[in-house]
Amino acid sequence: MTKERIDRAGAERGVALITVIGLMLVLLIFAGGLVSQLAMEVNSVHAHGVSNRALTAADAGVHGMVAAIQTNAVANLPPPNTPLEYDYPEANGAPSNTSYTATIARTWITGSLTYYLITSTGSVDNGIEKQHRVVSAIARAQPYARYASFSNYEVNQFGKPVWYRPDQVYDGPVYSGGPMHIDFNDTVGPIFKQGVQTGYEPIWNDEDEGKTQPDARDWDMIAAGGQNAFAINPVPLALPQPSSNIIVASEAWQGDASNTFASGFPSVAPGVYIDAPSDVPAKDAVSNSGTSVTTGIFINAAGGTATVTSSSSGNTENMSISGPWSGGSYDLAITFGSPGSTKVTYNGVSKTYSGVPSGAPAPGNPNLGNGAVFAVGGIQFGKAKTPDVTLQGSYTFATPDYAGWTQNNNIVVLGNLKYADPIRDEVALWGNDVIVDTLASDITIDASIIAGYPGENWKHGNFRNIYCKPATCGTRDQGKLTVNGGVIENSRGALGLIVGTPGTHTGFSRNIIYDPRLQANPPPFNPTTGAYNLIAWDDLGS
Repeated sequence: MTKERIDRAGAERGVALITVIGLMLVLLIFAGGLVSQLAMEVNSVHAHGVSNRALTAADAGVHGMVAAIQTNAVANLPPPNTPLEYDYPEANGAPSNTSYTATIARTWITGSLTYYLITSTGSVDNGIEKQHRVVSAIARAQPYARYASFSNYEVNQFGKPVWYRPDQVYDGPVYSGGPMHIDFNDTVGPIFKQGVQTGYEPIWNDEDEGKTQPDARDWDMIAAGGQNAFAINPVPLALPQPSSNIIVASEAWQGDASNTFASGFPSVAPGVYIDAPSDVPAKDAVSNSGTSVTTGIFINAAGGTATVTSSSSGNTENMSISGPWSGGSYDLAITFGSPGSTKVTYNGVSKTYSGVPSGAPAPGNPNLGNGAVFAVGGIQFGKAKTPDVTLQGSYTFATPDYAGWTQNNNIVVLGNLKYADPIRDEVALWGNDVIVDTLASDITIDASIIAGYPGENWKHGNFRNIYCKPATCGTRDQGKLTVNGGVIENSRGALGLIVGTPGTHTGFSRNIIYDPRLQANPPPFNPTTGAYNLIAWDDLGS
């Protein structure tokens, strides 16, 4: 081998070595970049996980504040006015720490409902890094009017069970103290379209197969959403307290909720009163010195019954209220507009007010009591020859509903009770019993109905047909009684019965068509359940 060839081979090996070293350097640089990138990804994932923990804690703070508001409401206390703070116990101990701080940033009332703006900050400190996340949410009070059906007892006023059947449809939320009695089959349903909350396992009856428990196939015919939409929760809900009922009386009398009437209702002569406290002693609707409607309508029926008839023409409602007083009826011509007017005529004397005694209160509106109609005694809608009533506006008609009040505190409906405009008008009926007294067929009532108070036994506090007895509801089938709204009652009053075997139906079939407007915009001074819905939620970041 010549020296020249040896030198050439050595040179080639040197070049190869340099090339290999270069490639190794490139690979090392690339590998280092990958390791660095991997470390960054690991840190990013870790930071993201810590941030998510902080977000979860912030959300928990919102729910914690809602629970605190509800707890205080049950105890008749105001909502918390200081921050709600909580530190989570960590399984691994210090230095890791997770916590939230929640506050009520703002409170306001729209219509009859209270709203809370809640701000909550969730924090995580693991000893290496700290993460904060802030969320904001709006909680809205739940009115009783949100329910298509609400009952404490699943028996009627005679103690007999009332069945939910597959030919019925409840297209709004349902609450039952239980135990519910539910017929179902595989071909008709669902019975409940917006969920059920009940206190006990229902008593089931499969009409097709005779089963006493539903199977997976049956659930879709029972509730839209299946078994998950049927919550069995032993924590009960209660009917409105008498104090809520008295708020309607106070608003009707003086236009605000400050009068508790602890020593009895106003000592005034039987009659109809609007803006009455403008004079001392108070004067009735045609005699006082008031010039504008600043209250609702207060009726002293002296423990008897006030009869209300009403019809609507254009933008004017013509309402007449008669009762145990001389001089005939108080005739109200309520003309809607801006600001509208109310002309009252009684015993040949007339008086005209600016404004109308209709409509829910709103921020800045001085007519806070408008929409409250309260009668010391009972209320009857319609007369024998004019049983049907049409209402224009937004009202809650209420009577005393508590065992200590001895007045006749029922509400009786003689015929159809309808809205003049089903888009704008709203009505609530609130009495110890709400009674249908008619032999007509296919009656319609446009209203959210409330009957009963907490602690009342099953014999009272119901929506019922006056012709229903323990064994029959009259002599014939009266078709459907349709309620466009909802029924909130202590026990499920009998409207109709199936008599004999195979069975003949007498009286009315209950047909509730839920009015979704009432969930966010209930009738004036409609009571709330003490529970709150989260209607808005926003992640404000760190």
